[in-house]
Amino acid sequence: MAARADELSMVKPVHNYHAEANLLTADFEHPVKQRIKPHAHIKLRHDGRYQFKPAARFRFHGILSYRSGYTQVAGHPSSKLDGFTTLATSVLEGLNVLDVVTADRVVAQISTVHPVYGEGQVPSVTFLGTRFENLRIGGQKIEVEENLEILGTRPDESYFDDTAVTGRISQQYREISKDGLPDWTRQQYPKDRAVVQEIGKGGRQMQCSLVDGVSKAPGTSFGHVIDLPHFGKIFLGELKVVRTAGNASKGEYDTYKFHVTMIRLQMGCIATGTSGIVMLDTNGQGGKGSGGGG
Repeated sequence: MAARADELSMVKPVHNYHAEANLLTADFEHPVKQRIKPHAHIKLRHDGRYQFKPAARFRFHGILSYRSGYTQVAGHPSSKLDGFTTLATSVLEGLNVLDVVTADRVVAQISTVHPVYGEGQVPSVTFLGTRFENLRIGGQKIEVEENLEILGTRPDESYFDDTAVTGRISQQYREISKDGLPDWTRQQYPKDRAVVQEIGKGGRQMQCSLVDGVSKAPGTSFGHVIDLPHFGKIFLGELKVVRTAGNASKGEYDTYKFHVTMIRLQMGCIATGTSGIVMLDTNGQGGKGSGGGG
């Protein structure tokens, strides 16, 4: 019996880390047909550690270019809190899209802390460091109203059931679906849009933005969206949160995934195509472990 007690005392909670980052991806139809695979893509090992990938100057004809950039991911037991920390960063410098959308620097950063198994399964998350520096559209400097606290502090139960979180996201939806906006918004952003969506197999998702609004932008702007004639649509700071149910019988927690795209483009005039610029994914899953975890 004493040996069995010693064996159980050695069982430690485990955590499977996950983080991915890349600088951009694109799929153009005109004036040049070309798919651009993710740049500086990096993926964290399941046991964590640290990885870094720099990116040199890039130019795709006169359509899309940047001066430099880098991505990094890291995962390790938290030194200050009882849990597991994951970091993902993507930084792009000297962005230029058709001399219409330019920025000195675009930064996305997500840091999460997952509690150890048995201490709660909802991770805390922060987007500290995420920002646009000198974002310009058509040469006009854009003022971006960021909301890095859209998810707030870690709730006791779930972000999906926290009325403060769903209330802030609902407010964003109301701002986007105001009267007098372009017709296409009624399909993508209906007034009765549900904050929490069921996605099957125990999954749920919420979509919102780390940007509440912009000012001084040409074209029509509403919330984090800019509709620019002769160019297309520009979406800023998009955030998706996905929760996938775990398996309690196997000692597996729910998985929370946070996905950020700092700039998403749907171009349809001067050039035709789509692009995602500065993108991150983080999640992770805790378990009760079977001995010697980490």
